[in-house]
Amino acid sequence: MQNTSQKIENILILRTSSLGDICHMLPFVYTLRNEYPNANISWVIGRNEAEFLQKIDGINFVIFDKKNTFKSYLKIARELKDIKFDVMFLMQVSLRANIISLFVNSKIKLGYDSARSSDLHSIFTNKKIDSSKHSHVVDVFLSFLNTINIKKEKFLYSWDISEKVTKEDFFKEHPDLKNEYFILSPCSRSKNRNWLIDRYAYVADYICDRYGINCVISSSRDKFERDFVEEIIKKMKSSPINFSGKTSLHELFTLIKNSKLLISPDSGPIHIGTCTGTPVLGLYAVTNTVRAGPYNSIDLCVDKYNIALEKFSQKKPEEANWRYKNNHKDVMSLISADEVIRQIDKFFSRGK
Repeated sequence: MQNTSQKIENILILRTSSLGDICHMLPFVYTLRNEYPNANISWVIGRNEAEFLQKIDGINFVIFDKKNTFKSYLKIARELKDIKFDVMFLMQVSLRANIISLFVNSKIKLGYDSARSSDLHSIFTNKKIDSSKHSHVVDVFLSFLNTINIKKEKFLYSWDISEKVTKEDFFKEHPDLKNEYFILSPCSRSKNRNWLIDRYAYVADYICDRYGINCVISSSRDKFERDFVEEIIKKMKSSPINFSGKTSLHELFTLIKNSKLLISPDSGPIHIGTCTGTPVLGLYAVTNTVRAGPYNSIDLCVDKYNIALEKFSQKKPEEANWRYKNNHKDVMSLISADEVIRQIDKFFSRGK
């Protein structure tokens, strides 16, 4: 039913990246569409991110191609110039988002509160979300809806993404996956978020030996990541199935969806796991699970963020701003293999 508390006909969402935050955006997008089904809703989104989502009924993707930045600005300016928006949700803090917002004719330009604002973000907005204590990205995105009178009880916690590659087709191509498996996705785009090679190998062997399920190791095509995976495999006693650099995002989605468990540092695959409903054991020290953990698996994570704050940054948790990252080279070493194994045992004991 159309939300009638505020007359809104044209809405623009501005969030071009990253993969993890595009996943985090989905409850906001589905709630907005459900409450304003008759509104014209456009989403300025990155090309790769749009290709991953494919489509969302009722949402018009306005593609921003980061490989052709200047041409993309011109293209978006042409597409948006004749539209008068009732509200623009400026949900990205970056120079790129600021520039794009200049092409938008909107009565309301809604952005982050001052505590979450940087890169001159507040200059490009005329209204701000309410300040709040440290919150998960999903909840902060949803708080943008309060401005158009969508209350919390109306929020839809949906992460629905169409499955482009079916389980049947993927498993036919990779018959080794016919048995139960878990995924070790050891690499993040930020290398300092990666855990230690020997500890990855140790916990992977532990699951294979103790619980009798296969290990699948996955990474991007990046040479550093593929070499990192090879070093883990050399340390392992068991024989994992190596998918490093061998899957598209759609194949990775299917691989994660049909796995028993995903183990990873803060990365895109973790948040794909949220979308597929796969349990995620996240390894966190650089970033905070309170802000960016796997939304439905926070209790499975091992989080050393606050300890790292005090040890390496001399900060108390309440002193760190929302986006603060512990970038000291030794923070991930604070996570012990024994702590991860305790979480593994906790997960498998639930299954019983």
